[in-house]
Amino acid sequence: MLKYPVKLIFFYFIISINQNSIAHEFWIEPEEFHIKNNEVFKANLFVGENFQGSLISFSNKYLKKAFYYSGINKIKKRINGRLGDIPAINIRELENGINIIQIETGMNYVNYKNLLKFELFTRKKGYPEAILQHKENNYPVNFNESYIRYAKSLVTKNGFEGSDIDTDLEIEIIVLDNPFVNTDKNKRILIEYQNNPLIFHQVSITSIIKDQLKIEFFRTNQKGIINYKFKKNHKYLIDSIVLIKGSNKKKDQYAKWHSLWASSTFFIPKQ
Repeated sequence: MLKYPVKLIFFYFIISINQNSIAHEFWIEPEEFHIKNNEVFKANLFVGENFQGSLISFSNKYLKKAFYYSGINKIKKRINGRLGDIPAINIRELENGINIIQIETGMNYVNYKNLLKFELFTRKKGYPEAILQHKENNYPVNFNESYIRYAKSLVTKNGFEGSDIDTDLEIEIIVLDNPFVNTDKNKRILIEYQNNPLIFHQVSITSIIKDQLKIEFFRTNQKGIINYKFKKNHKYLIDSIVLIKGSNKKKDQYAKWHSLWASSTFFIPKQ
């Protein structure tokens, strides 16, 4: 297990994105997190880091599942779009209160030509033991990793009533307490894998206000939960991954490892 204090904080100003970064998050970024009345909800999809990245257009091939859970009763509806749409998500029928946008990508692959990048990636994401396991299994230096990304975003219409819910993603971040109200109190964040709590598992929270970025690392407790106090006028990206052995089958390009990425985004308004 990676040894570090429960909370590590890094402050810095955004200057540029490293195009050769070894780990890239996938997230939903609405043009407006909180809409009113007849406004059309629009959101972009990004792959990158530190709230900077490459835009992803709408594609049924890339977006294996795209749904939203609307209003107080969280009615599940499919997100439709046209190939190449940017913003990728356009919804007219959001209900009042908290709505959940949910995206699951198809299977993708990355090829590692050496172990250094893989080691840096796994250490950053909380799996420092993976490089030793790779060597013990006599895996090659040049190998493939398969991955799937799962993204959520909490958005609202005409108020903040409601809550996040478990939408049955394979890996999922669930904000158990409404983050938009009673912002002076800590909120519980649950991390699940296959509907079971991920205990003592690494989670990172990236927040931004204006051009100041803050990244914090945590480990969940014995119930798979971290407690966090959100701040007004901040945008948040919570992310966590699970790394397991790949199928090592031809259909999966003989991937030796498989990673599952979870993210959740939202914005705490001034109110």
